[in-house]
Amino acid sequence: MIDKLNEILKHEWTGVAQYSQAAFVVTGLWREVYNEIFLESAKESFGHARTIGQKIAALGGVPTIERNQVKQTDDLYEMLQNALEFESKAVQLYQEVLSMADGKNRPLVVLLEEILLEEQDGVDQFTMILKDPAVAAQAKGGSATKAG
Repeated sequence: MIDKLNEILKHEWTGVAQYSQAAFVVTGLWREVYNEIFLESAKESFGHARTIGQKIAALGGVPTIERNQVKQTDDLYEMLQNALEFESKAVQLYQEVLSMADGKNRPLVVLLEEILLEEQDGVDQFTMILKDPAVAAQAKGGSATKAG
């Protein structure tokens, strides 16, 4: 279970870097909106990393400092797609570790379920943004919606 929790921690560290990078480089008409969304997502990933890292240590493991490769782009639409992919992967990872903990460690299950709800909210948020044809068209459009 510690290995799976470290896989989640590695994913959350990636989220901190990837969302921060997106917030740094997003420009144009949508900067004010998406800069804040990406910064809040980075903060959420850090909070999850902190929680999971502490739980790994409490269970007798060593929290990883590694992260996965960060997806970088200067295209807002790609940033949003990357965010949706990131959140979807997080949901998958949390569901996997939940199945391992279920029936064995109820407090851990509750903790993971709370984080899973936040991850699913992220999937829902980015799915709804990407479904808006106007936003998608503008994000795919000219340089005014490109980042950096």
